Amino acid sequence: MAPSKSTAAAAAAVILLLAVVASGANTAETCVGSLLELSPCLPFFKDSAVTLAPEGCCVGLLSIVEGQAVCLCHIVNHTLERAIGVDIPVDRAFALLRDVCGLSPPEDIIATCANNKGGVPPLYSCPAPSA
Repeated sequence: MAPSKSTAAAAAAVILLLAVVASGANTAETCVGSLLELSPCLPFFKDSAVTLAPEGCCVGLLSIVEGQAVCLCHIVNHTLERAIGVDIPVDRAFALLRDVCGLSPPEDIIATCANNKGGVPPLYSCPAPSA
């Protein structure tokens, strides 16, 4: 079966993020590295008929929750959507986290995102312009 246009667009967005990472962005100080772990989850986000987590999706989410949970704010605040043009509905993202993958995001994540408590790292950093 050929990939849908929305799946192809989502894949292109992930490739764009990978290009940013390859261009020298420090992923330890940004969220791009951890949010790339969402790549396997894109079919779940794009198609409400998908009810099971795609292979590798829950493992990627666990990596984010354990490593940089604050980066989930880029979904809550729609920063990721604005950056790559892929809509990840917040309710669907948290349903995937809790109901499908059985993971527990930090209880105060929504308040953290709303108030930028804990200093949400940027999604990515642009390389410094060359002189």
